[in-house]
Amino acid sequence: MAKRKKRSKNRAMVLGVTMSVLLCGSVLVLLAVLFLNTPEESPKRINRQQNVTDNTQLKTKETQETQNTQETQNTQKTQDTQETQNTQKTESYVVVIDAGHQRHGNSELEPNGPGSSEMKKKVSSGTEGVATKVPEYELNLVLAKKVQAILEEKGYQVIMTRAEHDVDISNVERAKIANEAKADAFIRIHANGVDDSSKQGAFTICQTPHNPYNGSLYSVCRKFSECVLDEFIAETGARRQDIWETDTMTGINWCEVPTTLIEVGYMSNAEEDRLMQTEEYQDKMASGIAKGIVKFLEE
Repeated sequence: MAKRKKRSKNRAMVLGVTMSVLLCGSVLVLLAVLFLNTPEESPKRINRQQNVTDNTQLKTKETQETQNTQETQNTQKTQDTQETQNTQKTESYVVVIDAGHQRHGNSELEPNGPGSSEMKKKVSSGTEGVATKVPEYELNLVLAKKVQAILEEKGYQVIMTRAEHDVDISNVERAKIANEAKADAFIRIHANGVDDSSKQGAFTICQTPHNPYNGSLYSVCRKFSECVLDEFIAETGARRQDIWETDTMTGINWCEVPTTLIEVGYMSNAEEDRLMQTEEYQDKMASGIAKGIVKFLEE
């Protein structure tokens, strides 16, 4: 009986060992399969993940490029629209430039203002440089053409009362050119000459508020005169002689549009006369006048 129990115990131990061996073997086989399969499958998974990442980055890049392109197009459209609006705005303005005087004066008489009994000479040839002997009418036209070029480049419509010296256009006729054009600004360019050779500087001229012909234009003409004089002095550094209000100027009295006359300097002063004949200073004078006109029109 004791032997039978011992044999049974031994068989149980053998069976337990056998089951343990089989279980351990199964585990080892499973681990081996996993171990052997993992090196082959990992690169594929990594490649798939890399492809997904690359595609995501590419789509993000394409989206960003599309957004940048759209933003650039929108910015360009905005700029083009603004430029178009600015061009349309400047093209709607008409500026008439009168280069004062002409080669030969005309001593015939014309009314100082509409319906006036006071008569004045139609136009004179102007003064001349005390040092350079350059006629005023020549300097005036040089400056007028430079101002014309600046304004036209900015898109303004410019009408010149004269483009050469050999003309016969009275002061009344010059004013009528501006009136017929319905000018937004009529600028008259002159240089001065007086007996006092020490005088220097620039000033502008407009009518008084009591002008019997166009006193209603006083405020706008005064503003125009201020804009032109301010910018001219800032650009050239010339001595400022302020604004002269007078009702004695035929070319102003006949105006129905905003007008001012600028005396750019004294040709009776040798120093200023020579300065006004230099290309550099002429460019500054023209720039100052043009800036004054633009300032007046844009404000």
